[in-house]
Amino acid sequence: MISLREIQYFLAIAQEGNITTAAQRLHMAQPPLSRQMKQLEDNLGTKLFERGHRKIQLTEAGRLLRNRAEQLLKLMDTTVKEIRDIDSGAYGTLSIGTASSSGVTILPKVARIFRNHYPDLKFELWEGESIRIIELLNAGLIEIGLVRFSFDTDTYESIELPKEPLVIAIHKDNVGILEEAGDSIPLQKLIDQPLMIHRKYEIIITEHCQQAGFNPYLLCKSDDIMPILAWADANVGLAIVPRAAIGLIPNTNLVFKTISDPCINIASAVIWMRNRHLSAAARHFLTLFTTITQAPSPQS
Repeated sequence: MISLREIQYFLAIAQEGNITTAAQRLHMAQPPLSRQMKQLEDNLGTKLFERGHRKIQLTEAGRLLRNRAEQLLKLMDTTVKEIRDIDSGAYGTLSIGTASSSGVTILPKVARIFRNHYPDLKFELWEGESIRIIELLNAGLIEIGLVRFSFDTDTYESIELPKEPLVIAIHKDNVGILEEAGDSIPLQKLIDQPLMIHRKYEIIITEHCQQAGFNPYLLCKSDDIMPILAWADANVGLAIVPRAAIGLIPNTNLVFKTISDPCINIASAVIWMRNRHLSAAARHFLTLFTTITQAPSPQS
C-alpha cells in the first residue's frame, strides 16, 4: 500500500532530480527521504530511480508512477476545491478558453458584469484555435470554452451565441473594391479577388461562392486570423474574417465591409464538459452568460 506522503516525497525527487534538493524542498533531512524511497521501491518490487553522480533519472516504472502520481494529486486538489466551493463561487480562479476573436466582443461585457458581483474572483484566460480550446477543456485546464465549430453534443453542453457575419478587410488604397457604397459588399464583387481566409471557413466560403456562380481565388489559407489581417494591411490581398476581428489590429489601413447577397454567418458557442463537475464560479458565470445572450435586443 502506497501512502500519500510517499507519493509526495517521490514527486519531489522526480521533479527536482536530486534527493538533496528535494529534501530541502520538503523541509526534511536527506537520509530519511532516501530510506522512504528505498522502502517504496521494495514495496513495489521495482527500481524507480537510476542514481547518478549529480542527477537522478527515472526508470520506465518511475516515469509511469510520476504520471499517475501527478494525476492523483491533481484529482485530490480538484476534489477538495469542489467540496469547498459547492455553495460559494465568490473566490478562486475561473479558467476560460476562447478561440481567436470569439472572446473580443461578448466575453469582456460578461466579465465586467460578473466581476461587479464577484470582485474577489480572478480569471485565467487561454487563447487558441477551437481545436486547442477543446483539448484544454478535455484536459481539465479550463472549465468553459468559446469555440467556433461543431462539437459533440453528447460530450459537451453549450450555450449558442448569436450568429456573426463574415466581413472583408480591404486596404484603403484598393479603390476598385471600395467603390461599393455603404458598409456592405456583394459577394459577386469578390470574383477573381485574392482572398485570404482562415482554413476553418474554407468550406462555407467556397460553397457560398459556388452558389453565386464562381470559384473563389484563395490566395492564402491560415490557421490564425492575425496573419491574414496583417497581410491585408500590407495590401497583399483581401482578408475574410469574423466581424469580431475588427479592431484586433489597431491603427490599420483597413476598411471593413460586411459580405452581403448573401450574408455569410458563422456560429459559435460557449461549451463545457457534460459529465464533469463545474465550480460554483463557472456555474454563476454561465448563468450570467445565458441571461445576457438570450436577452431581447433593444428596439431601434
